[in-house]
Amino acid sequence: MFLYYKDEKLGEIHDVSGEGMWMYGILSPYENIEVFRGLFNDLIDENGDFDETKYDQEWLNDENWFVSYNGIKKGIIVPAVYPDGAINWRQR
Repeated sequence: MFLYYKDEKLGEIHDVSGEGMWMYGILSPYENIEVFRGLFNDLIDENGDFDETKYDQEWLNDENWFVSYNGIKKGIIVPAVYPDGAINWRQR
């Protein structure tokens, strides 16, 4: 399984599991994901003071995020990607 932003492959997801609507896995990131690192860190910050004006609105648009399995892309909400490689998402 792979994580995509638009048509850009950002990494491979393995050890996938799910609970209810939420899916979980471990992301082996590609180098190109680093541009999103600040966004991901702010999204998982538990202080609750996320400032969406700091980011390109395209990055925050759920329509631009996907996972792909066996070549089939499924739309997801903007994923939560943690520094240790954990990733959480749910389908749109």
